[in-house]
Order: sequence, then C-alpha cells, then structure tokens
Amino acid sequence: MKFVKFSPNDYVMVVRSGNVVKEGIGLSLFYNEMTTNIMVAPSTAFDGSFAFDDLVTSDYQRVCVQGVTTYMLTDYKKATQMLDFAYDSKIPIQGKIADTMALLEKRINNIIKAIVIREVSKKDVRTIIRLADEMAASVADKLSQDESIAKLGVSIVGVNILGINPNVETRKALEAAAREQILKEQDDAIYMRRNAAIEQERVIKENEINTEIKVAEKEREKEEKQQEMRQYLVRCDMNLKKEQQEKDLELKQRTAAKMLQIENEEKLGRIELENQEMLGKIELEKKNKEFTVLEVENAKLKADQEAQALEGIVKAYNNLNVALVEACAMAQMDPGTLMAKGFMNIGENADKIGTFNLTPDLLQTIATGIGQGMKK
Repeated sequence: MKFVKFSPNDYVMVVRSGNVVKEGIGLSLFYNEMTTNIMVAPSTAFDGSFAFDDLVTSDYQRVCVQGVTTYMLTDYKKATQMLDFAYDSKIPIQGKIADTMALLEKRINNIIKAIVIREVSKKDVRTIIRLADEMAASVADKLSQDESIAKLGVSIVGVNILGINPNVETRKALEAAAREQILKEQDDAIYMRRNAAIEQERVIKENEINTEIKVAEKEREKEEKQQEMRQYLVRCDMNLKKEQQEKDLELKQRTAAKMLQIENEEKLGRIELENQEMLGKIELEKKNKEFTVLEVENAKLKADQEAQALEGIVKAYNNLNVALVEACAMAQMDPGTLMAKGFMNIGENADKIGTFNLTPDLLQTIATGIGQGMKK
C-alpha cells in the first residue's frame, strides 16, 4: 500500500479492473500498485502557439500565419482514452503531464493548420493580410464544431491570430506598390490643393463682389427703413397726441361726473342725516310721552298702594285692644311714670274709691321710685 497526494490542479481518476472507482480534483489516497491504476490530467488551461509559413493564397503568394490557442480539458474520460495520462510513481508527474500536453498541442495545431490553409487559399495576399481578426473568429468557430476536438475531450477557450505576413519579396512588392500609390495620392493631393486654391481665390473674389453688391443693397434697404421709421414715428407722435387729448377729455368728463356724483352723494347724505335726526326727535318725543305716561301710572299705582297701606293701618288701629296697648306701653315705662299713671287712674276713679290708706313703707317706696325716675 502506498499513499499519494496530488496538487489542487490535478484531476485524478482511480481505476480498478477497468472501472473508474473514484475521481476528483486534488485527491489524496492509499492505493495498491498491484491492483490499482491512477490517471492524472491537468484541470488548468494551456496556451499553445503556432506558426505556419508554407501557406499559399489564391494568387499563389506565400504567407506566414502566427497565433496562439488557449485550450483546456473538459471531458477527462475522452482525454484519458486519447492520451496517456497514466500515473507512475517513478516518473515526475509534472514532466509526464507536460509531454502529454505537448502532444495534445501538436494535434490541435494540425487541426488549426488545416482550417487556416482553407481560409488562406480562398483570398489573395492583399486581402488576407488584413483579416487577422476575421480569421481568428472563423478558426475558433470551426474548432468548436470540429469532431476531432470533441473526441480529444478538449474545449477551445480562445484563438488569436498574432500576424499574417507575406514573404520578403512579396512584402517589398506590396510596399513599393503601396508607396507608389501613396506618392500618386500625394501628387493628386498637391494638384487638388492647387486647384482648390485657385477655385477658392475665384470664390473669394466672387464673394467680395457679391458682398459689395449686398452691402449696397443693405445700405439702400437701411435708408428705406430709416425713412419708413421716421414716417412711422411721426404717425405715432400724432396718434399719441390724439390719444392723449382723448384721454384728457375722458379724464375731465370722468372727473366732472365723479364730482357730480360726490355732490349728489353728499346731498343725499345730508337729507338722510336730517331725516334720521327728525326720526330721532320724533322717537325721543314718543319715548318721553311714554315715559310720562308710565310715571303717571307709577305715581297712581304708588298712591293706591299707600292708600291701601293706610287703610290697613287704620283697620288695624280700629281693631286694636286699648288695654293691651296700654299694657305694652306700661311694660316699657319706668317706675315713677307707672306710679304717676297709677295716681292718675286713682284720681279718675276717686268717686268709686271709698278709703285709700298709704302706709309709711309704701309712701317711702313711692318716693324712692319717683326720685329715681326724676334722676333719670
């Protein structure tokens, strides 16, 4: 049993008895050399260059096509069937993969060469040397459709044509022809520039004459415009004066009408004020009359009420008990006054009294009461 660990860019396939039992990128595993085979293929993209110098155009001129192809393995089962990716612990894996990919690059370049030969043979040398981008797109499209590429398990990432160069003699001939054409174009440009200068000078002179004519016309038009403007200003002045007179007259009329309206309004105001004052006086007199009537009625009502009150008092006095009144009055009198009142009653009823005796004690009491009453 052996242990092996592969790099993260290696796609590993473990084979036992002709069947793939395990596969993946960057595996590490134990295996038995007697019963197990391992195939290791790269999972990264590769750049392969090519240069085909024996290509012939449709006009029998040799050209050299140089370019670069970027490709990578996408179907590892097909790739391992078409190429030797077997792992051998005695041989460095990177060297083995490099040799195998070099062989794959050679096969891809052969397919590209066949496609480029067909493309170059359809066009002449002048045309083909300017079609690098178109040829690269055509080669990439045809490689994606080629069955041989699909059988190899390869996917073409991109094709770039770096240059399409004819041989030295053809290049010189093309350069000479191009140089002559450029010189001819230069001479033509000189002649055209001279003719253009002459034509430009003629045009300038014509433009100067036309400018003078147009200037004269413009001066005449300017004079006519100025005359029309002066006449227009005169008419406008007259119209303004007329409009001003009409406005002044209208203003005077409006002022007179306004003054008349103000006078009428003042007269109406005075009349209305006099009417209001008269109505106020009438209303005041009416209210005074009503107030006098109310005062008379109130006085009458008050007299009636006082008469009724006096009548009630008289009735009360008529029904009053004289003895009770006297008793109430006597209750408020002092002893001296009461004694005097008592002697007055005795005097009034003297004919009815037989004998009246006064003891010294009673006389002293009476005298004392009369003295106190006099002091008060």
